[in-house]
Amino acid sequence: MKNRTGVDLYLPDGSPNFAYTPFGTKPMVELAYMGAALWSIILIAHVGLAVRYRTWYMAAAIVGCLLETLGYIIRIIAIQDPFTTAKYSSQQAFIILGPTLVAATQYVMLEKIIHFSYPSASPIKHYLITRIFVVSDVITFIVQCGGSAFLLLPTPTPAQIDLGTNILLAGIALQMVSFFAYLALAIVFYRRATTLEGKGDVHPSELSANWKRIFFTLMISGGAVCIRSVFRIIEFANGFSGPIATNENYMYVFDFGLMIIAMFAFVAVHPGTVLRHNASSVHVEMK
Repeated sequence: MKNRTGVDLYLPDGSPNFAYTPFGTKPMVELAYMGAALWSIILIAHVGLAVRYRTWYMAAAIVGCLLETLGYIIRIIAIQDPFTTAKYSSQQAFIILGPTLVAATQYVMLEKIIHFSYPSASPIKHYLITRIFVVSDVITFIVQCGGSAFLLLPTPTPAQIDLGTNILLAGIALQMVSFFAYLALAIVFYRRATTLEGKGDVHPSELSANWKRIFFTLMISGGAVCIRSVFRIIEFANGFSGPIATNENYMYVFDFGLMIIAMFAFVAVHPGTVLRHNASSVHVEMK
């Protein structure tokens, strides 16, 4: 079978000629199945833990896991029908948008850690952290949704794909700037809190020395999201037909792998096992 330009869309053995698909090269459907399976497991784990410990502030991250799961399921479908640009664009959009919601949850968690440990160590009022960074995250999420909208068109033109990609690039770049500011704030808080802890400045109702356990988990997760954002900026700067976008190994290492680490970290050390709120009073229990 040939397209309008006379290019053979299928190889002699009947398999698709992926050189003429959005993928650029033949992807491994086995990796897509692995991605869908692992994200499904992490999604189920987070839903179960959120229900068990009533950590509703993890809702955004759970939706992020859902988007990642859907992204890899659609990737399987896209590999089986590689000439449909909309399916390729859809899986990209879901996989790209998921981490934005994960970042929103990380902002909320830092505020909770500061509130229940050393509020005075925070460079800004702890309650402003969620307001400032979540608002920033919402803005960048909307920008990325705008870019994704072009990719999700039934039959996007090359110009629309380029425009959507550039908008996504701008959204991720803005998100990374915000996230670097968040990490800087977290580091300043940690240094100040450690100093206060060394002086014995701890109240009975506050976190014990084990507050560092959830803080380090948050930093591991945050660092993974940050590195992933840097990767996506480099990828988009080279375009969907560039050497990075057309080599799925990069995506599975620097996006899939890092995001799995980011969310598995909160399965291994779930906030619900550290921050427990008493219904009658504000209370934190360390296990």
